[in-house]
Amino acid sequence: MLAAQENRFQYVYFTLSGLVACIMLILFYISMRTTINERLRDDLKQMQRQLLYPKPNPHWNYNNSWRRIGNASLRHEIYSAYFDARTDIVGRVRLDEEITIGSLRVFAILPERLRDSQISCIVRFADFSSYEIVAEEAGAMHDVHNNSFAAWSIMCPLHVAKSSPVQLPQAVALSYASNRLSHLSPSYVQISYPRNMSELFAKSRATISVCVGPIQENYSNVLRLVEFVEMYRLQGATHFYFYYVEASEEVRRVLEHYRLRGLADVFEWNVQSHLQDLHYAGIVAQFNDCVYRANVVDNYRYAAVVDLDEVLMPLKHNSLADYLRQCDEGRTSGFVFRNVFFYRKDSNDTFNAPAHVMNRLLYTQSKVRRTLEVLPAYIRSKVVVNTRGIVEMGNHQVYRSAPGYVDHIVHQTVGLLFHYRDKCINCKMVLIVDYTARRFGSLLFDRVDATCLEVFMERHGICQLA
Repeated sequence: MLAAQENRFQYVYFTLSGLVACIMLILFYISMRTTINERLRDDLKQMQRQLLYPKPNPHWNYNNSWRRIGNASLRHEIYSAYFDARTDIVGRVRLDEEITIGSLRVFAILPERLRDSQISCIVRFADFSSYEIVAEEAGAMHDVHNNSFAAWSIMCPLHVAKSSPVQLPQAVALSYASNRLSHLSPSYVQISYPRNMSELFAKSRATISVCVGPIQENYSNVLRLVEFVEMYRLQGATHFYFYYVEASEEVRRVLEHYRLRGLADVFEWNVQSHLQDLHYAGIVAQFNDCVYRANVVDNYRYAAVVDLDEVLMPLKHNSLADYLRQCDEGRTSGFVFRNVFFYRKDSNDTFNAPAHVMNRLLYTQSKVRRTLEVLPAYIRSKVVVNTRGIVEMGNHQVYRSAPGYVDHIVHQTVGLLFHYRDKCINCKMVLIVDYTARRFGSLLFDRVDATCLEVFMERHGICQLA
């Protein structure tokens, strides 16, 4: 009896010992694979930076528009493509006869449930030669909201022969089986590279750009538009990206004014055929296009992703620029500002408007009561992103960060999103007085009046308030 128990004990002991040894070997193998992979990627980055990258199309003006893919009746569309030099977001890299130099990120509108199991990128060069690359990632981005069409993000890795000079593709098209004409008659879009190729691996410029949600429904509130731009300029922003579906003639005059001054890029967002079956005029595609544009084309470190009725408001720093300068430690993909509402139906308080100003009803200065409740993070929140740390951006949050980056929720005592909403979400919410935005009032009134006078001299500097 004792001998049998001893044998069972020895059997269990040896079994467990063998199991532990196997686990240790597996962990050692995983650790070795991880270490080798890290070394491989470090070697790849060093070699990647030693190559020369001639710009394939120096005359590209970066002015995209939506184009039909293949069969027009399917209403599949492609907008833009960017060369992304970050090899750490590529799953399968090469460092043998071929070397991975980055990837192409393509933005499109496709059915939310596209039945194709594989999508390819057809890349075309300046000499009109082409070849096909199977996409490593292809799928509908978040925030579909039960619509039949969705914004898609497609990533195709880009490899070059180690022994020959680098030749970069000039344009790219998408190809997939369910849209046969996508292969037979490809719809090419120009690939966007840095304006200055010498900045391809340079340190990003500590500049705040602003990605503004699509301007639509014949938007006509000129005063709000001017106030929005001048408020963010006071906060440290130096460049704006506007995309319009429909806008009044006066609004387009203001946009053109800022474009001519070098403060804004303005793009037509021609998604009219999808306004009924794509969430909010394709805002997710637009925000992602904007963040990649700020990163790849202009090398801006920051992009504030907001709508025209939203102001990111630091509470303990003089400006957004001061907050980022003091609080960004370098590995934050996005700073998430939680939402509070100011309502248009609330009475106007023009007490701080100087007597001499022409445009008195600035929404950040006349609306001084906000909701007491601060909404949870990711519920109507908005984000300032580090463009180098973003793989996929959503309307209210970062959905996917680059390796090594995480987002940061800004404490409600440090900063909030001031959301000046035309219609109440809940008109019975408790309101409190908040004068924080008025610290910009003196300069803001003067800047708004000066801009309105430049643009609307015939109206004696009066900006229209819708």
